[in-house]
Amino acid sequence: MKLTAAVIAAFLILSLCPTANATIGIGISPASIIISDTFKGGSYERTITVFNSGDETGTFGLTAEGECAEWISFCKEDEPDIPLTEITIPGKDKAKVLVKFDIPKDIANADYTTTVYAHSIPKEEAPEGGAVAHAVVRIPLEVLIQVTGTQILKGTVKSITTADIEIDYPLKIKVEFKNEGNVVAKPKIAVAITKGGKLVDSFVHDETGIKPDCEDTVTVLWNTTEQGTGDYTTDVAVSLGEELLITKSLPFKILPFGTLTRQGELTSLVTEGEPMISRVIKILADFENTGKIDSRATFRGEVYRDGEFVDVIESDEMIVEVGETSRLTAYYKILSSGRYVVKGYVLYEGKETGTEEILFDVASTNSKSGTFDIPGFSGSILIIAIVLIYFIYKKR
Repeated sequence: MKLTAAVIAAFLILSLCPTANATIGIGISPASIIISDTFKGGSYERTITVFNSGDETGTFGLTAEGECAEWISFCKEDEPDIPLTEITIPGKDKAKVLVKFDIPKDIANADYTTTVYAHSIPKEEAPEGGAVAHAVVRIPLEVLIQVTGTQILKGTVKSITTADIEIDYPLKIKVEFKNEGNVVAKPKIAVAITKGGKLVDSFVHDETGIKPDCEDTVTVLWNTTEQGTGDYTTDVAVSLGEELLITKSLPFKILPFGTLTRQGELTSLVTEGEPMISRVIKILADFENTGKIDSRATFRGEVYRDGEFVDVIESDEMIVEVGETSRLTAYYKILSSGRYVVKGYVLYEGKETGTEEILFDVASTNSKSGTFDIPGFSGSILIIAIVLIYFIYKKR
C-alpha cells in the first residue's frame, strides 16, 4: 500500500514537470558572417534566413550580444526603415531578415566579434498556478567585423538596360551596380537622348547611394510627355569618383498608347497572423506582371463566414514593374468564431485576374481546453501529493 501510494505521488509530481514542445524547430543561415575592410562611420548590410522547421506557425525573437551588439539592428527586406525584434514564420517555412551594421566613427582599428541569436518565443504564458511550460530554443550566428579605417571607393557596372515605352509613360534606364568598396558609392549616370541623330534631352543622375558590398539597380527616369512617337537612342555613361566605368548606346521606341500588352496573374493568396477573435490578420496576394508595361494593381476580396458573406477587403494600389512580382496586402479584423473563406482577385489596368480563395478556422476561445489550464489546479495537485508523501513517511 505504501509503495503504491508513493508511486502515485511520484507520478503526480513528475506530471507537473515542464516538457519541451516537440513542434518547436528553428534554424539560421549562414552560420557565420565576416565583414572585412569596414570603414569607421560606415553602414553595412547582410541578409540571413531564419527557418521554422516545426509544424505550427511560430514567433521568433532576434537579438545580438557581444562587444558590438549595439551596432546591430534587424528589419524585413521589404521594410528596411522599420526596426524588427521578432518575426512570425509559418510552419515548415522560412523568412529572410536584413541585418544592419552601423560602425561608430570613434572606434579603433581592430577585429570585433558579436553573436546574433534567433530564439523561439512561447505562444502563451502559463496560467497562474498551472504547469504549462515551454522550452526556448536559441540558435547563434557568429559575426566578425574587421575595422581598417581605410576608405575604398570601387564599383562595377553589371548591366545597362532599357525597353520600348508608350507615350506619356516614363522611360526607364536601369543600371545594375555592384559596390566593391567599403563606403557608400554614388555612381554618376550621364544620359543623352537623341532622335534621328539630333539631341532631344540630356541630364545627370548622381543621387542614389549604394552601400558597401551591396548590389543594386539604379533606375533613371526620362519623362516622355510632349515627345513624339518614333525611334530614339539613349547614350549612357557611368562614372565613380574620377573614373569612367562604362559607356553604352541603347535604341528604344516611343509607341502610341495601348500598344503594349497588359497582362498579369494572381500567383499566391495566403494569410499572415494567428486567426483569433478580435485580432487583425493580413491577406497577402502576390501579383506577377507578365505583360509588356508597368501596371497599377489592387487586390479585392470578399470574406465569408460559415458560408455567409460578411465583408469586403481591398489593398492599396501598387505599381508593379514588368516581369516583377509584388505583394498586395489587405487587412481583416476577426469578430467571431467560425470557418472563414476569402475569395479575391487582382484588378490591374481595367483587367482582372482569375479568382483565388483561402480558408481558415477561428476557434470560439483563444485558450486550449483541458484540466491543467484551470488556474490553481496544478498547484492543488502538488499540495495533495506533498501531503500524501508526508503521511506515508509518518506511518513508518
